[in-house]
Amino acid sequence: MGWTEKKTIAGLSYYYDETTDAITWDTPEELMSREEIENNKGEWTWVPHPTELWVPARRVETKSDGSVICLTEDKKKVTVPKGRVMTGPGGREMKVEFWPLKRSTLLRPEEDLVMLDDLNEAVILNNLRSRYGENLLYTWVGAARSVLVAVNPYKQLPLYGPSKIDLYRQPPPNTKLDPHVYDIANDSFNSMLFGRRTSNQSILISGESGAGKTVATKQCLDFLARISGSEDNIEERVIACNPLLEAFGNAQTIRNNNSSRFGKWIKVYFDPAERVIVAADIENYLLEKSRLVYQQKGERNFHVMYQLTKAGEYGLGAPQSYRYTNQSGCFDAKDIDDLEEFQLVKDSMEHLGFSGEDQDFAFTIAAAILNLGNCEFNSKKEKGNVTGSSLKSKDPANIAAKLLGVPEADLEKVLNYRSISVKGKTAIIPLDPEKARGSCDSLSMAIYGRLFNWLVRKVNEALQGKANANKGVYIGILDIFGFEIFDQNSFEQLCINYANEKLQQQFNKTTFKEEEALYVSEAIKFTHVDFIDNQEVLDLVERSPGGILPMLDDECLVPEGSDAKFMNKVEDRHGKNPKFLTDKHRKLNDSFNFEIFHYAGVVNYNADGFMDKNRDNMFFDQYVLCSRSSHGLMQELFPKGKGSTNNKSQSTQFRAQLSDLMSSLADTESRYIRCIKPNGKQVSDNFEAPLVVDQLRYSGVFEAVEIRKQGYPFRYKYNQFACKYSCINRNYRYGTAPKDYKRRCEEILNNAKDDFSEAVFGKTMVLYRTSEHRNLTLRRELALETIIPKCQAVMRGHLPREMKRRCFKSRDELDDALRVGNDIELLTDAIENVEPTIGPHYMRLFPGVMPRNLEKAKTHRAALQRWKDLESVLERLNAVVEPTQAEYEEMQEAVAEAKTILDVPRTTNQQTQYDKALIQVHYMDIKLTEALLQSRGGQYDSLQKYRGLRPGVEYSKKNKKVEESMCIWQKKKIKMSLTPFEDKEVLKLASTMFDSILIYAELKKTKEDPNAIALEFIKTALENDHLKNEAYCQLIKMTSMVPEEQQASGLKCWDLLAACVTNFIPTDNDLQLILIMHFRNAPNGAVQNYLSAFHETKYGEVRPNVNNLMAAINATKHAERTRYSVRA
Repeated sequence: MGWTEKKTIAGLSYYYDETTDAITWDTPEELMSREEIENNKGEWTWVPHPTELWVPARRVETKSDGSVICLTEDKKKVTVPKGRVMTGPGGREMKVEFWPLKRSTLLRPEEDLVMLDDLNEAVILNNLRSRYGENLLYTWVGAARSVLVAVNPYKQLPLYGPSKIDLYRQPPPNTKLDPHVYDIANDSFNSMLFGRRTSNQSILISGESGAGKTVATKQCLDFLARISGSEDNIEERVIACNPLLEAFGNAQTIRNNNSSRFGKWIKVYFDPAERVIVAADIENYLLEKSRLVYQQKGERNFHVMYQLTKAGEYGLGAPQSYRYTNQSGCFDAKDIDDLEEFQLVKDSMEHLGFSGEDQDFAFTIAAAILNLGNCEFNSKKEKGNVTGSSLKSKDPANIAAKLLGVPEADLEKVLNYRSISVKGKTAIIPLDPEKARGSCDSLSMAIYGRLFNWLVRKVNEALQGKANANKGVYIGILDIFGFEIFDQNSFEQLCINYANEKLQQQFNKTTFKEEEALYVSEAIKFTHVDFIDNQEVLDLVERSPGGILPMLDDECLVPEGSDAKFMNKVEDRHGKNPKFLTDKHRKLNDSFNFEIFHYAGVVNYNADGFMDKNRDNMFFDQYVLCSRSSHGLMQELFPKGKGSTNNKSQSTQFRAQLSDLMSSLADTESRYIRCIKPNGKQVSDNFEAPLVVDQLRYSGVFEAVEIRKQGYPFRYKYNQFACKYSCINRNYRYGTAPKDYKRRCEEILNNAKDDFSEAVFGKTMVLYRTSEHRNLTLRRELALETIIPKCQAVMRGHLPREMKRRCFKSRDELDDALRVGNDIELLTDAIENVEPTIGPHYMRLFPGVMPRNLEKAKTHRAALQRWKDLESVLERLNAVVEPTQAEYEEMQEAVAEAKTILDVPRTTNQQTQYDKALIQVHYMDIKLTEALLQSRGGQYDSLQKYRGLRPGVEYSKKNKKVEESMCIWQKKKIKMSLTPFEDKEVLKLASTMFDSILIYAELKKTKEDPNAIALEFIKTALENDHLKNEAYCQLIKMTSMVPEEQQASGLKCWDLLAACVTNFIPTDNDLQLILIMHFRNAPNGAVQNYLSAFHETKYGEVRPNVNNLMAAINATKHAERTRYSVRA
């Protein structure tokens, strides 16, 4: 059948010949076009290119003079001279080695550099460029996944965030994810919890300014914060400190608009049992304080200086007004809104627990430094014809003094003079304008450096978590400056490159040591691989007493020491060192330049200014002045009694910090992120090959690839290998026991179609190289092509059946809880058990499929929860003795809500509380009514005060006497209703009702039965709510101010009133209150009887009695104290 193209699970193409059982990643000639065959002919290699550095080319001809003619892919001819040395980009010398090239390599970028067919600068560069073009920013160096190359895209890509973190934390089965910074964080976290060698972990992030170190650090922290959380929101504070530290420690450089100008070692501590963050702390390294007083063109001071000046706070003007921010002419940073960032800084400080005083102090000191920078000095003659200085204007110094909390005159003095103590005698020495300027800048840098350290200490206090928390194990993240080679390299670059030399040595030793330790433990023969040992360079820089930095410290202690003398001593000491070089005409040219041969390349340093930068101190007078500040926090920066200045040089401090760091790293399992800057313009989709190659060399990536390539980069435990690759021998029946893993692995490889003789078998694992890994991967893919459909067929039947079984199990549990009815905890457990019972994988496979009674259970649970919530409310309100209006309204709402869910089963206590509430709500109403009448009873003590009455003038038709008798007993018939009605028929009924009262009271004669007339009165009122109020108005009138001689008629009216109370009450609330007040006039002291009957009618289930008048009357007159007037 010949060759056919196939696809891996990940969608990559490979090729298989069923006839010969051959398999390959490369396109066979049988499947190539004529053009492809033609292009693949000959010997392909790499040749220099003026911009791309290296490009593929085919060797066409070798000339008689030894030169070689090559043809590039775009048909351009390149002649490689006999000496094989050509000039590349920027004039760099390039040695052409004619590295072999398989053209298929160009079509298949590898996610692991070790997987490349050949190891050379060109193929590694091409692989990274191809992945960069596809927005694949991360690339592994070795299967161990401990070294990651990260290329900065300079654009937003959907690579980060909670969903991506969750994906990399729990990747789907059989899904290969692209390399990611989250892998490094995830592997560190897992190794911390489950690793064999050590618990503590470290992630070393390096790269030059603009390479993306800050982003990599932030993403690692975001990942750890999301997957672990914390006991005390520590993870939020770790992330929250970024705006603050970036404001005071980051700046715009030529290469990066947000460059960290200090290194930091962040330790995130975990409780391994709970797997949560319990604390964190940060150590800072080598803050670039010189940036505070000078910035070259296109760069800025630290961000906070522009944030403060643009905000106009602390009396500051625009950044153009200050020497420390206007030297470079650059006031804005690309993509940075200083005012917006300033607010984030304030929010950060607030989140971290900085007090208002702390925040004000930090900004005040920064403002003071800006004013210090504006001090200018005139020349001034002192005694003995010595040149001194004076301030051109005292205003900047006076403002600074006020902000620093020091006397103005004292600050002016320390700026223009310094004191020296010799043998107990103090001499005052004037400073000329140049030295005064230097003194002022030194003071500014000293204050700012101490302020920054104080900020870091305050941040660390906020990151400590609970006071008694056990810090446990940690993951350390080192965000540190990468190797630097500039046109002008000074003391800072020497310290930075020295640190990178130390870290590179640690990387090399760790990598080789781990590799060789593995081979020894597995009893595998191996050839010791020599690596570049940079100890000689480290000795040149650090070894005491002859190292460059110790010699610099010694020179700083010599009274007449100078950069020139230091340079002479270094040259004399190291002139013959192969790692050190100076120009033989250096002294004639008055040059302070020297070169060091670092692992990453030769760097030319200029020692001019080394001593001033190394001293990093301030004059004694300046220190004393600051220590006497009226500001307590300023005194904290400059504690009294600590002598002058910092007695330790900058290099001594840095070497001590670096030594501690290296000790910490030695106790951790390390992983590395090498950040690469693709171009110098910081723009997207631009890959500058020369710049990238230099960074790869500086960061040791080429060496790392070589280390792993020379050994056995791929290794599996025997049981893992047997499980993964036993499928590659299709239709083969293994003879070894399934659990005899080593022999099974040997049998797998011995019976495979390809040659795996280079694989080696150790004590616990099988190890092999890239070519074997390629073949194993392809054979497994081919086998899976057959296995997966079979497995899918089985699983398509199994999975739905299993899903059904799990749904039924959950359904039965829900039904059991629903049958109980009123047990919310049981129902909640049943609902919450649905997802665990079904399982997350089945839920993803069958989205939306759930037990059919789940929604019913959730609805019922919501109703039970309403009862549960009501239960606590009712219990509380039922206990109230003296209710407030708010409590009464709350009780009304609670009872009303309870009535809407009476069909829901409830507990005994819930039913009890509900029953009590039905009475308690009326008790509350009664108590509130009593309180109202007690305080405002005068508003309801007569019928005249009822606002629902017809106007007196209208009622009396302007008859004064009739108007006066409107609300009191009268013998005659009324001509108009007491309450207003529009309906004439109702008006007639009202008049008839009053006639009924007169008849029943025996004030009007009739042949009809008075009792029947009274019952008709009650019936008429019951049929119309307005007539109910009219009836009570008439009865109150006829029982008010009854003449002595008419008491008998009055009592009859009270009886009729009693009969009405039994059947109905007024619909108007004000009239009810008047009626209650009127009960106080009831005959024979029956006020409580009338009131009790009223409450029973108002709150109880009324059954009107319109057939037996005496029964209705007696029901009121003999009523006992109602249950509603007693608390439930």
